[in-house]
Amino acid sequence: MAVLAANGSRGLTHRAVDSEAGLPPGSTSNYFRTRSSLLQAALRRHIELDLPPASLVDQIGDAKLSKKEARDLFAAGLGRVIDPEARPMIAARYELVLEATRRDELRREYARARERVLGLTELVLRASGCKSPSEHAEQMAILFDGIALDQLLESERALDSKGVEKALDRWLKSC
Repeated sequence: MAVLAANGSRGLTHRAVDSEAGLPPGSTSNYFRTRSSLLQAALRRHIELDLPPASLVDQIGDAKLSKKEARDLFAAGLGRVIDPEARPMIAARYELVLEATRRDELRREYARARERVLGLTELVLRASGCKSPSEHAEQMAILFDGIALDQLLESERALDSKGVEKALDRWLKSC
């Protein structure tokens, strides 16, 4: 992730990963023979680090959530994005997204991860009484991406935690 964030997807090479990890030259290529396999491993690692745990399904189960509880769950996820320390991870994410537009194997992996996020989002929305959780889950993905991009670009209008809560409250009212 550090190599992707610092050097972009073109800078993600076996040699650069070896150097970043303090490994002897050739170590990374022993595990990931091709650049494509290195990119796939990077995407899998990003997904592992960035997505909410699958155990969230068990935690929510058939529970009923208030709009505030739903907002707080979404705000916690977005809180990781608005943290300035998260910028390298967001940069790595967008590098991988762009690569996924050119590589079918990454596009499929990214699509599976997105479906998992949408499913978890729908679960939270359904638990909070949303009448159209599927539609609102899609909107949440767009909202999340917009907030992440603003943070990455260090936009003057980027939302802070209070701004995120207000945006989520307005969004959840329409649910």
